[in-house]
Amino acid sequence: MAFQGKWNFDRVEKLAEFMKAVGAPAEAANEAASLTGYVEYSQAGSSYTVKTVSSGGTIERTFQFGKPFEMEFPGYGKKAMVVASDEGGKLVFKGDDITETREIKGNAMVVTLTKPGVDIIGKCFLKKA
Repeated sequence: MAFQGKWNFDRVEKLAEFMKAVGAPAEAANEAASLTGYVEYSQAGSSYTVKTVSSGGTIERTFQFGKPFEMEFPGYGKKAMVVASDEGGKLVFKGDDITETREIKGNAMVVTLTKPGVDIIGKCFLKKA
């Protein structure tokens, strides 16, 4: 997986607006505008772990592709059942209402958050540490 290793938060784009639109508490949404920290990816056999350390706290997700698991959204506190998949080199987490897509573009990782019925798309940009 091209995502393995440590990635530092660089900047966000419309993340606070997206979080407010999906019902996140105002305080959490406002903190998202100045997100700091890192994300670390590792693999053990067929299991993957994504550890997010940010100003919103630390969250660790361990999953296998195609198997439902409970995922917490950083800084938001919302939990949802999601399924992870590798879609053409993109790491995609699909839940009942929010989809989180992670992809490598050049030397950066772009995390895109979408929800049906919400016109705002939230993005996080990370750089390889």
